[in-house]
Amino acid sequence: MAKYIQGINGIFVGKVGTVVGCVWKGIPYMRSKGKPRSSQTTEIEAKNRSKFATAHAWLQPLLVFLRTGFAGYSATTVGFNAAKSYNLKNAMIQGEVVPDLVKVSHGDLPLPETLEVALLEDKLQVIWSTEYIPGSSDKDQLMLLAYHPQSRTALYEVHGAFRSMGTQLMDTYSEFVGKTIHIYAAFVAADRSKQSTSLYLGAIDC
Repeated sequence: MAKYIQGINGIFVGKVGTVVGCVWKGIPYMRSKGKPRSSQTTEIEAKNRSKFATAHAWLQPLLVFLRTGFAGYSATTVGFNAAKSYNLKNAMIQGEVVPDLVKVSHGDLPLPETLEVALLEDKLQVIWSTEYIPGSSDKDQLMLLAYHPQSRTALYEVHGAFRSMGTQLMDTYSEFVGKTIHIYAAFVAADRSKQSTSLYLGAIDC
C-alpha cells in the first residue's frame, strides 16, 4: 500500500502493484518491485557482504562524529554512508579494518603544521601549532576522537577547542584502562561550512 504526500496530486511512498514510490534526499522517484533471487550467493558476494558488515560495525559507534566529519562529502553521499564508502575502499586489508588507514573526517580545511597527542594520567592532551595557515581561521574547532573498536567504546569531542588555543584536554573513560585506543583529530570551521581530513595520531596504551 502506498501513501500520498501533499495530497492527491503529490508524490506517493510505498507499493502500487509492481511500482514502488520512494523519496531520497527530498527527491521523489519510482522503481520497479524487485524479483526474488533464485541463484545462490557467490563466494565474491559473500566476501563483499562480510567486508561491508565489518566496516559498518566498526564505524557505527562513531555515527554522531561522522555526521560532521563527512558532511558535504559528495552531492549524493554524506555522513555515515560517506564514511563507510570511503573506508571500505581505503581502510580495509583482507576484510579487516586497519585503524591507521581510517578517516573519520574528510574535507579541505587545512590542518595545523603540527598536531600531537599524549596521555596525562586519565586525560588525553592534544597540542597543535597555532600559526596562521591560508584558508583557516582562529575560530576553527578541534574534532577529537578516542576509540577502542574491540569494545566499540568511543569518546569524542565534535566541537572542541578553538584553533587559536593550541591545546585540548579530554577525560578518558575508565573502560579504557588497560586497553589500546586509537586517536584521530580534525578541525571543523566555525560556521560549519567545511572540515579537514582527519589525522591518525596513533595508538595509546591506557
